[in-house]
Amino acid sequence: MKNIIILMMLISFGSIGAVFFTPGLPEIARYFAISNSTAGMTVTWYLIGYTFAQLLYGPMVHSLGSRNTIIICGILALIGSALSIFAGLHHSFALLLLARAIMALGAGGGLKMAFTLSSHLYTKNESARVISLLTMAFAIMPGLGVFIGGILVNNFGWISSFYLMVVYSVVIILVSFLLPEMYSKTERHKFHFSEMLTSYGRMFSSRAVISGGLLLGVCSGLVYAFAALAPFIAIEMMGITPNAYGSYNLIPVIGVVGGALSSNYCGKFWQPHKSLKFGLLIISCGIILLLLGLSLWHNAPLILFMPMIIIYFGSGFVYGNTTALALHSTEDKSNASAVVSFLNMASSCLLVLVLGTIQIQNALILPLIYIALVFLGVIWYRVLLKST
Repeated sequence: MKNIIILMMLISFGSIGAVFFTPGLPEIARYFAISNSTAGMTVTWYLIGYTFAQLLYGPMVHSLGSRNTIIICGILALIGSALSIFAGLHHSFALLLLARAIMALGAGGGLKMAFTLSSHLYTKNESARVISLLTMAFAIMPGLGVFIGGILVNNFGWISSFYLMVVYSVVIILVSFLLPEMYSKTERHKFHFSEMLTSYGRMFSSRAVISGGLLLGVCSGLVYAFAALAPFIAIEMMGITPNAYGSYNLIPVIGVVGGALSSNYCGKFWQPHKSLKFGLLIISCGIILLLLGLSLWHNAPLILFMPMIIIYFGSGFVYGNTTALALHSTEDKSNASAVVSFLNMASSCLLVLVLGTIQIQNALILPLIYIALVFLGVIWYRVLLKST
């Protein structure tokens, strides 16, 4: 249980880092005298750093060990957090963007290390169940981070919210000493750039790793698409207040928790591929309800939020089982998890950039994007199934 709690903290490290300060974005725009879209670059730069962080830690684990790698994650995030505070105090937006990228390079490693450690500490079936629980933390913890960040911004200004990541980074460094070491000193080897390229080349040629990473990207895309489009649909088209939107946004969490716990339970007697197929079916049902609901009732907020319970419920089955199948297809779980995490975040980052160019004029754009995503998900599922 101790290991699972620490893994939950690790997998949430990067996602909390992405959003904890967002209640202060309007204040950041005023503080630096920039537009809201320019202020939003603090999120974009973070996602880019988060994406490439996934490839940074694969070879690092082999040469330094898992504990030292986690410590480096924490130190980089700590440096990025401190630089963000420094940038605010000295009115440098350019430095703030650089600091956010550095923070992401550190905090983003938590996702990769959580996957690597879970595949190392547990069997394939156990790993699928454990990752389902980690997914629940991955979805819930950012909301808690935003809540705490909002309190800090409201009472002490936007700069104060970055102290939250300072504390979180220090905690990650400390709890790393409580985790078992994956590689003893005799099992480690020196870092060689050519070996890294060769290892990643093998992983990028693995159909199981590639399809698994892209399927995870589809699953994460469901979350990021909702986060990007739902505020415009709910606030501008349906006319609810931002405060009401925040309350409604707690509804999908029911699906996250239910899906994670159900996937964990079903993993006791279902093979991962069966749970994965079930998850995709549930997601498809939720998308159909969302499409029908928004087609018939244009101004009912519950029609937007209730189907997300079903979609997120199904996602809980997809996330853990996809990761387990992809990582247990190879002996090199460290580099495999790095590539899986990279593809997951790269897909999400690309989706966010594309959505930023779309003019939201009809609520049906959300279910239509979801249909395209789940279609891709079925393709990657079939490829993954043939590869494992």
